Amino acid sequence: MKQLLGWPTASLILVGFAILLFAAPIRFEGSVLVPISPGHGLSLLDSIALVPLLTGVFWLYSGLFQRRSRLYESIRLSPGVTTFVLLLGGLGLGFLLASAFSTFWWWWALGAILFGTVTLTAVITAARNSEIIRP
Repeated sequence: MKQLLGWPTASLILVGFAILLFAAPIRFEGSVLVPISPGHGLSLLDSIALVPLLTGVFWLYSGLFQRRSRLYESIRLSPGVTTFVLLLGGLGLGFLLASAFSTFWWWWALGAILFGTVTLTAVITAARNSEIIRP
């Protein structure tokens, strides 16, 4: 059971739960607490969703950091593919940020797909060899 709820499963469950909270219908969100831009802002429910999101993301990326030797090996074996994947991740993150500050609100979907795919690729690559090697 410990292995089932360990890294990366539990961290991905936390991130997924946060995404469900962010996607809740407007009638559950409450009023806007922190306005970001016209049509965008953090509601009470969004603020609550930040807790599992940040916890899950921190756990996910700390697990990637602990398994960085596996990621280094993958980069060494295929630097061209890695460069392309990282460019897609950067583009996805850019789309996510741009969607919050522009009228092109649909960019978040493309950004989330690109950035999420790159993150999952890194998790799968790091999880292939589950032992943690500390330099």
